[in-house]
Amino acid sequence: MSDPRLDLREPSAPPDRRRIWVVKIGGRLCERAEDRARFALACAAQSHPIVVVHGGGDSVSRMQSKLGLEPRFESGRRITSEEEIEVVEMVLSGTVNAALVRALESAGRPAVGITGSDAGFVRCDRIEGLGCVGAPRQVEPRLLHVLLDAGYTPVVSPVAVDDAGQPLNVNADESAAAIAVALGAARLLFVSDVDGVSVDEAWQREIEIDAIEALIASGAATGGMIPKLRAARAAVAGGVGEVRIAAFDAASFERLRGTRLHAPAETSQPGGPSWRETAVGGTS
Repeated sequence: MSDPRLDLREPSAPPDRRRIWVVKIGGRLCERAEDRARFALACAAQSHPIVVVHGGGDSVSRMQSKLGLEPRFESGRRITSEEEIEVVEMVLSGTVNAALVRALESAGRPAVGITGSDAGFVRCDRIEGLGCVGAPRQVEPRLLHVLLDAGYTPVVSPVAVDDAGQPLNVNADESAAAIAVALGAARLLFVSDVDGVSVDEAWQREIEIDAIEALIASGAATGGMIPKLRAARAAVAGGVGEVRIAAFDAASFERLRGTRLHAPAETSQPGGPSWRETAVGGTS
């Protein structure tokens, strides 16, 4: 006999997997309750199945400082020692992830917090010289499909594992791109407090992925924008339907502008400048 005190959700019809969106929310948007609430309302307004991947670098840096650890970076990646990976897990997979799940639930969008380590669904290779830092090598999306098919929004912390099961700090942009490719996502949105990609102080409506290494070499893209652009390039090359970098400044994804990343063969969208110099060598 069922317990009447249990609040069991009615099962929902499995979503159309061809309509899945992956939304990576930047760490600064995760920090303030007001921003989390606006983001959650935007997710709740969508009928599409959504996977949320979050950052949280500023929160990690503050906790490191409190513990007497100095945040260190190389080409937009956080150098992470054996001691620091425990801090990364605590902040990202604990505090930040739980706060986003609560915001989504309050907005009426059922959510479940997970990490790339759960069921080993994101497997990574260590990046030499950075400590406990990895780059996604393989994503097994079955866990995500189980949650999506049950009507839940997965909220993914970018902590993953290597083949030995050891935790690794993974750049959230790269994690989101790898997940989007594995899911065959229709849309990948990188939303943060940055308007998009700018060149010579001019916002770019669109950028061809072949131009990304030239942007980096010229110094137009620095810091965290470097792995973000390379992740966007990998997502486009992996067949994700639409990839966009944009500021989240309204309670709606439909009003996002930002910068669309696309393959060179695609026809440009009118109405804005594009940066199309030939890319120079470089790998992600």
